[in-house]
Amino acid sequence: MKPLGLSQHRHGKKVGISRTSINKIETGKTIPSFKTANDIANALGVCKYQIFDLDGEETYICHSRNCC
Repeated sequence: MKPLGLSQHRHGKKVGISRTSINKIETGKTIPSFKTANDIANALGVCKYQIFDLDGEETYICHSRNCC
C-alpha cells in the first residue's frame, strides 16, 4: 500500500478488516473472499481485476463495460 500512501493499518480501517488480514493478502498467505476483494478494490478506487490475479496467469483482462 505504500505507493498509494496508505499503511496496511489505514487501508484495513478503510476496508473494515485488520492490518494483519491486509498483510496476509499482500503476502499471498490467504486469499480474500470475493466481498473482501471487492471492498479492497473499492477502497482503492480501482477495479478488483487490476489488483488481484484472478486467472493465476497475471493476464486476466476484465471485459465489463463498467470495469477498469
